[in-house]
Amino acid sequence: MLISTSPVAACALFFSLFSGSLSAPSSPDFKQLSEIKSVPSGWKQNAQDPSPDAVLRLHLSVTSEKQEDFEDKLVSISTPGHKNYGSHLSRDKLHHLLQPSTKATDSVISWLKKGGAYPSSISHAGENVAFHIKVSDAEKLLNTKFHSYTSKSKKHAIRALQYSVPASVSPYVKMIQPTTRFGSPDAKVALKTDLRPLAKRGFLGSKVNCDEEITPDCLRNLYNMGDFTTTPDPKNTLGISGYLKEYAVQKDLTTFLKIYAPKFANNTFTFVGVKNGTNPQNATQQDSTESSLDVDYGIGLSNAKTIFYGTPGTGPLIPDLVIPKPTDDDTEPYLDQLHYLLSLPDDELPTVLSTSYGEEEQNIPRDYSDAVCHGFAKLGARGVSVIFSSGDSGVGAACMTNDGKNQTRFMANFPGSCPYLTSVGATFRVNPEQGVSFSSGGFSDRYPAPSYQKDAVQTYLREHLAPGKWKGLYNEKGRGIPDVSAQGVNFRVIDKGHDASVSGTSASAPAFAAIVSNLNAIRLKAGKPPLGFLNPFLYSVADKGFNDITHGGSSGCTGEYAGSVRVPYASWNATPGWDPVTGLGTPNFGELAKLVLDA
Repeated sequence: MLISTSPVAACALFFSLFSGSLSAPSSPDFKQLSEIKSVPSGWKQNAQDPSPDAVLRLHLSVTSEKQEDFEDKLVSISTPGHKNYGSHLSRDKLHHLLQPSTKATDSVISWLKKGGAYPSSISHAGENVAFHIKVSDAEKLLNTKFHSYTSKSKKHAIRALQYSVPASVSPYVKMIQPTTRFGSPDAKVALKTDLRPLAKRGFLGSKVNCDEEITPDCLRNLYNMGDFTTTPDPKNTLGISGYLKEYAVQKDLTTFLKIYAPKFANNTFTFVGVKNGTNPQNATQQDSTESSLDVDYGIGLSNAKTIFYGTPGTGPLIPDLVIPKPTDDDTEPYLDQLHYLLSLPDDELPTVLSTSYGEEEQNIPRDYSDAVCHGFAKLGARGVSVIFSSGDSGVGAACMTNDGKNQTRFMANFPGSCPYLTSVGATFRVNPEQGVSFSSGGFSDRYPAPSYQKDAVQTYLREHLAPGKWKGLYNEKGRGIPDVSAQGVNFRVIDKGHDASVSGTSASAPAFAAIVSNLNAIRLKAGKPPLGFLNPFLYSVADKGFNDITHGGSSGCTGEYAGSVRVPYASWNATPGWDPVTGLGTPNFGELAKLVLDA
């Protein structure tokens, strides 16, 4: 994600995604599944409630009895040295493994139909159920009250502060959203400097000073890639996520490649619209900076087939007799994208998926984050390397809990805090390379440190953090973030026909993703499967495959937001080994290229 000044962001593996404690039931016959204490920052309740006839589109996750079996399977196929390493699951095998019981599915669908969900709108595949329902019926179904809200960016949503389900179906329901889920993933585009028409810049990419600005050649030199290239392989696809009306423009990409990566000058990307997603090419009035950055460096560093997945949210709904008054709520891209990708045949899945969006972990309802994280785990099990930017708020932005206690706290970002994906922080400068102040990192308050990183995280806490330092401000047993890092300051991009400089972990993520795509190309050429879920491999080769970053650090908690507190000198430092600024460090492609053949 790019820098922004606006507030929002295993052997019996790591954790059981859905074992979090639930609040007390809201009535004797209902069990509460989700509750938030107040309206999230940036949203305001409207004076007028939504029409009782307005129609909501909701996702429901059905409980699978094989969750632990799935987690064990994911560990085994992702851990080098295990006999099952690389034996990724097919779509059908994964579906069979996690298929809920017939009783669970039938009970849930029967309950929805009796509760007023439009029967013809109910669709289900495995654990996932989608349905439409009127607000008035949803309030009865979920024992709650919906209100209308507007965000600072003028987005509209119909939401509740809690919801419950009848005790009779509660064992079968893990999540129903968007209900208490307000926030929308935010591509934090703010620091775009040195914006000039191309005719006035007058330099080629090879002539830049890599200590001041970054191009593909800079990254190739810095990360020991040399002139590596490979023949495109239909089995090796780099996927790039585009959420909430961010568009990738082919004309800008072509210009970028001609200037900064001429050997790939003829490369392009394929657009796939998820849930009515579009990708208009006349982007003069559209947001394209984030997507330009992603495709420029994803393609500029990798010769893999590249797909830009445009997911706007629920997409427009056309009124009809079944759904006469649909809402235009568009804040739900994660699950829409996950459901789409997981439905694809095995030969159509990307092998790498790069995403540069996120928000503070505490802003996400627990049932929702668990469902999303579980979806990323399923992609990993199918052989997809899921990569996210860690965020651009350092140790935290407002640094205050929203649970009603208003406690001072360093904040992790989600989805970066999900243990089933690779979180990428940011560095800058080249001699030496250093952790940059905005690189988000720290420790999850929601997910414990997974087995693959426990030793690395505990070493940092024991050897590189003074006793008592920041005590009470972070979870010392939490999942550490980020996992790795890459350059993230002053990336040259072409956006709307202009040569611009952009910074943020949104730059770091696609750069790292392109390197992983190249590593997959090496494995596939050798007859090996793609890497899939990366982290067990990455942590096992950290001392050989990464440049350890020991200079620089992150900062935050400056008190700049209304009502927030200032934590003097709040920071994490880059240290030997893993640290919460740069993770394991930056990639040494030359060494990783050897290591992936040994795994």
